[in-house]
Amino acid sequence: MALVPAHGAGCGASTTPAVPVAGGGPVNSEVAWDTFDPQSYVQKNYSALRDDDREILRRVRDFFADSDLRDARCVDVGSGANLYPVLPLLPFARRLDLCDLAPSNLDWLARQVECYDGIWDPYWQVCAERPSYAALADPRARLAAIGRVLRISVFDLPRHAWNAGTMFFVACSISADRVEYERAIGRFLDALCPDSPFAAAFMLGSRGYRVGQRWFPAVELGRAEVAATIAARAYELDFREVRPDPPLRDEHLTMLLVTGRTSG
Repeated sequence: MALVPAHGAGCGASTTPAVPVAGGGPVNSEVAWDTFDPQSYVQKNYSALRDDDREILRRVRDFFADSDLRDARCVDVGSGANLYPVLPLLPFARRLDLCDLAPSNLDWLARQVECYDGIWDPYWQVCAERPSYAALADPRARLAAIGRVLRISVFDLPRHAWNAGTMFFVACSISADRVEYERAIGRFLDALCPDSPFAAAFMLGSRGYRVGQRWFPAVELGRAEVAATIAARAYELDFREVRPDPPLRDEHLTMLLVTGRTSG
């Protein structure tokens, strides 16, 4: 599939709501992504900067700041309604692509790229604790200048198109199908050139999540499963588990941040 700049275009997904499942469930194409409510998602998850997200953001910030990255083609895959994985890439990117497929997310992302909301200022302030970020006087203007919203599925990403990338809570949360989870990781890493730095985040132990009145599927994963999938395509890997406090949905859920470089 060609990369298509998004202007609120639809993805042609089914309108049948996904439901909680046990032992199998909907694949990505069966999920009603056109019902995803980005405003509800942002309000519930990101309207206030949580300590767990602060820790993840600091680690991603430090990782990219120490990666000798500059003037790079960067990508955030499955951006959804979350801007903070994009912010650590800003000082090092000459182009920054935000990829999604849900019509509501594409519209939300287009508005945020043009001029992002004030709720993201505390997230940028965490980034600006490092000099390479503090030197960027106007991150809003920078994102508006280099950001591009693309309508594309993770499964259709081109090979070796970017030099650095992020993918947060995507492979584990777009389907209840384990094969699709593995494919999503593979396509993300293959979309980066060899030796490219990347950061990816996963929700461990999730069986699904609610956005507004809609239920969306997830793959219940453990740390070992994620590590095995990524290790086949990457090196210099670092794995950090962060437990949300207070819990996001279930007290047993943890977030796993993975940083590393693609092996090509």
